[in-house]
Amino acid sequence: MIRFIEGIGERAIGAFASLYEAIKFTVLCMVHMLRPASYNPAMRMVLTKQIYFTAVGIIPLFIMMAVLFGSVIIGVVIALAAEYNLQDKIGAIIVTFSIDEFAPLFTALLISLRSGTAINTEIAVMKVNKELNTLERYNIDLIDYLFIPRIISGIISITSLSILFAIIMLCSGYIFTLFYMNMDLTSYKALLFNAIEVGDILTLLFKSMAFGFVTMMIPIYSGLNTGSAYTAIPISVLNGMVKLFIAIFFIEVLSLLLQSL
Repeated sequence: MIRFIEGIGERAIGAFASLYEAIKFTVLCMVHMLRPASYNPAMRMVLTKQIYFTAVGIIPLFIMMAVLFGSVIIGVVIALAAEYNLQDKIGAIIVTFSIDEFAPLFTALLISLRSGTAINTEIAVMKVNKELNTLERYNIDLIDYLFIPRIISGIISITSLSILFAIIMLCSGYIFTLFYMNMDLTSYKALLFNAIEVGDILTLLFKSMAFGFVTMMIPIYSGLNTGSAYTAIPISVLNGMVKLFIAIFFIEVLSLLLQSL
């Protein structure tokens, strides 16, 4: 019994220690993000390449997926609204679903699967190969050179792609309102403009920025905590992705709770 209690205590202490280290690393990165000295030429070069890899390179695929998934889902939403005689609420439903919820969540999940796993693997491989130690020996700040460009690129990429996804969903909504409700384009635009509020735009921006931050921060931290063997790399990536998806859904639930207040 005593050993069982001791085991629980050890695991609790270990969990709190890990949480403390994660918070400490997060705060340290945020401090570096606010320092003008962090934005040196080498950092800006890495940031530019990372934004291209995370956002620009995925635009064709992203637009195709946005049209496919966005159109189908917005069509289902409009069909259900028409079935339950909610035509007067159709503008608010489309705006809330597209801008507040689906666009940032879908974008975060897609970038997590594409870039989050890549960054986690990249940092883990550098850790196992001792490349991080080599950079430190040359007095290169790992946070400024490796971590901050990836975090900022995640924030910029997910925010910009979420806006693009929301626009595509709103445009595809017109096709279905025309089909189900025989609504002309002028009426549809008036419907959207009357439904969109400042809070919807702020929700999209802040949620996307939060998603972008955790989408890069968690894989980076997980990669840094990789063991010394190559067999530890897939374990690090798996643990990082699990924690990342938990963080994404936590932000989503928290956002829903705040909007309901």
